Amino acid sequence: MEKIVQELWQHVRGTWRKRWWILPIAWLVCIGGWAYAHNLPDTYQADARIYVNTQSVLDPLLRGMTVRPNTEQRLRMITRTLLSRDNLEEIARESDLDVLTGNASLDAQVALLRSRLTLEGGERDNIYSVRFRHSNPEVAYRVVRETVDLFMARGMGDSRLDLTTSQQFIERQLENYEQQLQEKEAEIEQFKRDNARFLSGDGNFYSRLERTRDQLQQARLQRREAESRLQTLERRAREGRASGVGPGGYENSELDRRISELQENIDAMRLRYTDEHPDVVSSRRILVELEERREREAQEFARNPQAIQRPGSSNEALQNAISETESEIASLTTRIAEFEERVARLEGDVDRAPAVESELTSLTRNYDVLRNSYRQLQDRREQAVMSEAVESQTDAVDFRVLEPPRQPTAPASPDRPMLATAVLLVGLGAGTGFAFLLSQLRRTISSSQQLAAVTGRPVLGSVSRVRTPMTRHRRLSELAVFAAALGTLVLVYAVVMGLYATGSEFLLDELMGWLR
Repeated sequence: MEKIVQELWQHVRGTWRKRWWILPIAWLVCIGGWAYAHNLPDTYQADARIYVNTQSVLDPLLRGMTVRPNTEQRLRMITRTLLSRDNLEEIARESDLDVLTGNASLDAQVALLRSRLTLEGGERDNIYSVRFRHSNPEVAYRVVRETVDLFMARGMGDSRLDLTTSQQFIERQLENYEQQLQEKEAEIEQFKRDNARFLSGDGNFYSRLERTRDQLQQARLQRREAESRLQTLERRAREGRASGVGPGGYENSELDRRISELQENIDAMRLRYTDEHPDVVSSRRILVELEERREREAQEFARNPQAIQRPGSSNEALQNAISETESEIASLTTRIAEFEERVARLEGDVDRAPAVESELTSLTRNYDVLRNSYRQLQDRREQAVMSEAVESQTDAVDFRVLEPPRQPTAPASPDRPMLATAVLLVGLGAGTGFAFLLSQLRRTISSSQQLAAVTGRPVLGSVSRVRTPMTRHRRLSELAVFAAALGTLVLVYAVVMGLYATGSEFLLDELMGWLR
């Protein structure tokens, strides 16, 4: 460590011996550097900050009712495409760059904007910064202003344009589907008219055939019941005539009616059940009791005609019942003939009917598909209309200009005070470096240790230099001159910094003009 310190001290002493080269080089570098920094053209910077609020309270309220675009993705796309050539050309036209810059070349204007216009931010906090630098403050201000306006217009207008285009597309599709539905409805109606006999009634063909067969069997059963009832009525009428019941004999029309109805019920049940069925056995027992009662009343009436009141003749009632039953049988016969004709017609169409139903099913299925698509498009149209209303009447994406662009009054660059300081340091460093280089090229031995290291032999002694008063005075004078020159350089630096700090750099312009 001591050896390193000694070597450094030797280098410092060697450089100090060449100190007179430091000042002229420092002066030349500083004067030239300060003049160059002062003559650099001023560059003005205009900037603006925009906050984009993508969180809207309408999003949870209208979820499912409207189609909301992905605002985050849309903003990322806008920031990536905002500095495209088309947009830069629009910014150049709106900013009147051809007039302000005096360059009518659109390519040159676009190149200028592309090299100096920047759009940053938006990754986390949705705050975007727009910056532009130019030697003309009016140009910088106009470019930033038009860029901010274009950014906001793209953010608010593109989604509305997309919604309008989507709504127009849906309207065209609805018209197309409506025309197809009308054509399909007309085709189904014509098909039904052409195949009405295969499609009439409810249900499919086989269910109608089975139902018609059931109706035929039911009508035949009703006719057999009516025929059985007619036979019973005719037998009762014959029995009444055979027993001598007439105007002068015993008659009980109510009892005869009950017996006749009970006999009809027994005949009807025998068509469905056996003779051992409990209902048939019970009905026969009641029938026997009623017939025995009628026989007892007839015998009692024969012994004493005044004991039982004559309720009136039942021949007319029997004849009416027989007539009604015969009419019912004739009606059932006609119905059976009709049902038989229907069954025969349906059985004759059994080969054609499935094909007709299959064609109808296919037509109906295609129609249902078109109708469902049409209804879905109608729902989408309502969503598009509401979405457009939301976009046009509310601020789905809220753009807030936090710092509007202003025309700069002071140049943003170059930073002349910083450049002046850097020039001073570079000048002193250049002078010191040149002195150090000379000390290395023309090296001298300044100590006994250095002499021993160079020769490799021991140093037996050294002769000291005696400083006379004249020598000391001359040395002090040299130091004073060196300090004065260095102080003058620092003083000139301080004056330059003061002029920049007070805004009086025009004095430097006058001085440089006088020197020229």
